[in-house]
Amino acid sequence: MTGYAHQHHLLDECVRGAHRGESLTALRRYFDQHSPARYTGRWFERFAGGGDRPDVANTVTEADVLALNFLSITSLADVAIDATITYAHQIRELLEQIPVDVPMHSVGWSTYEPDSPAFHLWELFRRCGGNHRPVTAAKLMARKRPRLIPVYDSRVKAVLKAPSSPWNCLWSWFHTDPTRAAAVADLRAEAGGIADISLLRCIDVILWMRSGTQR
Repeated sequence: MTGYAHQHHLLDECVRGAHRGESLTALRRYFDQHSPARYTGRWFERFAGGGDRPDVANTVTEADVLALNFLSITSLADVAIDATITYAHQIRELLEQIPVDVPMHSVGWSTYEPDSPAFHLWELFRRCGGNHRPVTAAKLMARKRPRLIPVYDSRVKAVLKAPSSPWNCLWSWFHTDPTRAAAVADLRAEAGGIADISLLRCIDVILWMRSGTQR
């Protein structure tokens, strides 16, 4: 776990250390519907009832694809065709094997290993709309399994100093100290009005907003 020492220290500082106040402000500002900034990403998990609601949890819908636009993913026509038609059967088979209601801090690392359904789904999503769309894949994964898979883009990558495995970086952070999940939950509760937002999404928003302050 020492390979992620920098990232784990930063996460601790953001969640319960020197930067906790900034994180709280960031969450409130991002999800505030009256904020002048009007971040469309605040609807990413919530739009159309969420990508993990029971009746659509194992299939990619048009609403899931549209939700990607809330996080600045454009050129969605080919993504929509591939995710809802071309690879629909394979996607359903993989989603059916990935837990819906279990959070990252409650699963073993086997959930994310190279032979896991989650890894195979990420590879499949990466081909949706093109041959190599890792950011699109990460965000579509997060839409379908928000408790298990983090949103990951260039801004978060920069803040975390490009960990070799974003999944393992966050998974190991949670699992080397079980109190960290509760600390994120406490931060979410104090922010208010976002009890339905996953802990991983809270972390993503905190890091993404932090990237703007470091420019």
